[in-house]
Amino acid sequence: MKRKAFTLIELLVVIAIIAVLISLLLPAVQSAREAARRIQCVNNLKQINLALHNYNDSFGSYPYAGGFIAQGHLGWGWLPMVLPQLEQRALYNAINFLDSCDCQSMSTVRSVVISSFFCPSDPNSNVLLRDRTTPLAPCIGGSMTRDNTAQNLQFGMMCNYSGSYGDGFNNKTGNPYDTAGANLQYGCGGCNASGSAAETPAADCPSPTGPYGSGPNHRGLFDYQSRSGAVTLGSITDGTSNTFALGEVASVVRSQSAVWYTNTGVTNGTCLPMNWTLRTCLGDSTYAIKNSWSGRGFSSFHSGGCNFGMADGSIRFVKQSINLKTYNALGSRKGGEVISADAY
Repeated sequence: MKRKAFTLIELLVVIAIIAVLISLLLPAVQSAREAARRIQCVNNLKQINLALHNYNDSFGSYPYAGGFIAQGHLGWGWLPMVLPQLEQRALYNAINFLDSCDCQSMSTVRSVVISSFFCPSDPNSNVLLRDRTTPLAPCIGGSMTRDNTAQNLQFGMMCNYSGSYGDGFNNKTGNPYDTAGANLQYGCGGCNASGSAAETPAADCPSPTGPYGSGPNHRGLFDYQSRSGAVTLGSITDGTSNTFALGEVASVVRSQSAVWYTNTGVTNGTCLPMNWTLRTCLGDSTYAIKNSWSGRGFSSFHSGGCNFGMADGSIRFVKQSINLKTYNALGSRKGGEVISADAY
């Protein structure tokens, strides 16, 4: 009696077919997972953007961020101000805004986990950072003992979403972005007139009056250095649908001050090309710490671009191939630029 069986060749053919099917299936599964992660990221941005609008309805302006001690503030950024609108009233009540964000009594606040602050596509999000050089505001009501006493540093949770301080230009020769402490060279509320990476000030690029979108030429929605007043919806003369309110920032490009509760941690601009710093930091993991002032651009781990929250409350995915002049124009709230609907 003959037994039925596979030959070795038939078995190998079946294995080869299964391997081909798996190789075809895996990219589809990965693509579906990334699509789901991007949807969650969009939902996170929607929550924060809606919170900003609810805050504006209550107070008549976007939250004023007071993040620098030199300007007489206590280190708190704009994101803690909208916690009640994010259904985080208990956390908001735990913050003493009349005292420093560096007080030891605020250690729990600094380390709290809020899932809507993290992009699920970022492999390094939801991480407690233990080497933060936060604003160092003196503590009035208690001890300012550092969480990391050995190195005099603080702990803090990062955040993948950042407010926009606006557009900028640079007048640095050579590689204009690869400079620690670039300061007045970019992010100063100017513009990029030609769309090139090596822009110099021109008639429509006002001279900088302060770094990172601060001072009289501040044209974003949040003032990085707390030198100008709160922004109202009425001052967004370029149109709320053509102005960035929020954008993504990848974890690996965050400088030592980048945590959710400080203005220095959640304020970035369109002065750097999208994902420029991400590409740099993926090649050099120490770059963000050594060149913290260069890390003020938007970036993400989504393929080909970033999600942005517009001032009208909508969310847009913007490709990193966008023209720099258009990108800068989206950063300014009152630049007077005309942006075509198909430009981004």
